[in-house]
Amino acid sequence: MRQFIRAIKTPVTLIVLLAILGYGAKWGYENATMGSTKPSAEACVMTDVGDELTPRKVTVRVFNGGTAPKAASLTKLYLNSHDFRVIRTGNSERAVVNTVIIGNSPDDPEVKLVQQYFADAVAEGDGRADHVVDVILHDKTKRATKIAGSVPVDGPICLPRVSATPSASPTPTK
Repeated sequence: MRQFIRAIKTPVTLIVLLAILGYGAKWGYENATMGSTKPSAEACVMTDVGDELTPRKVTVRVFNGGTAPKAASLTKLYLNSHDFRVIRTGNSERAVVNTVIIGNSPDDPEVKLVQQYFADAVAEGDGRADHVVDVILHDKTKRATKIAGSVPVDGPICLPRVSATPSASPTPTK
């Protein structure tokens, strides 16, 4: 009997391992091909914020474009203290000489609002559909001393869905 178990143990083990590998490959393929990786054209929602846009309604990602350690994390704390919703921090592939605020358009109210918080910020637009605002910091980013705290708006504006995942590419590389 022992010889029978010994003779069967190796093939059974191989079959079980192949079944696990096959299941993992099938699961991985299904999840990798599920849906599109491009951001939705309707990644934002027209939202009535009243007469002014406040930080509480703005979604921000902060990236370090310089060499100062923990700059993005410290800026996240700064923006959170002003009620911005910071959803991500990290490093940018793009090196910058001024703080850069990137949104759908440099004239969007959410971009102008975030720009108020940085003394040396330059606004850019890349046509992103989700209206999440990216902040790319440089080594000597300066925080503003006089902040209005809101931006006047006329009617509803397009803001990110709270539960939606923002665009996969956080910052353009130049």
